[in-house]
Amino acid sequence: MADAPAAPAAPAPSGGGVKGKVENPTTVLILGFVTCGLYPLYWMWLRTKEVNDYLGEQRINPMFVFPGCICFPVVLYAMFLMLKSLPDMQKKAGLEAKDELVLHLVLFLFISPVGMYMFQQKLNEIWQK
Repeated sequence: MADAPAAPAAPAPSGGGVKGKVENPTTVLILGFVTCGLYPLYWMWLRTKEVNDYLGEQRINPMFVFPGCICFPVVLYAMFLMLKSLPDMQKKAGLEAKDELVLHLVLFLFISPVGMYMFQQKLNEIWQK
């Protein structure tokens, strides 16, 4: 009697939900400086939607971003929620989760394009996993 062929191995888990678009962090950095704050608002709006889709729940309301043009505390709160979601996304992707909330928040506050650059690098790692 011949042995039955072995069942194929299940693929390794490759992370969570819908993955976002991998973008060049340098482009994000340059556009952040050149557009005097307009591109960062658009970038943040897109990233909040990607974070929500990946995690499968609405942690950040994308509409918090645009009132930030006239009411900075609202966009600051959206930044905080987005940065707070990063370790959960890293865990979901199977990466080592580092809580660098304070560093990223300070960068977003004082040198927004640099904070966007670092956050985009981390998102790219998650999307590529």
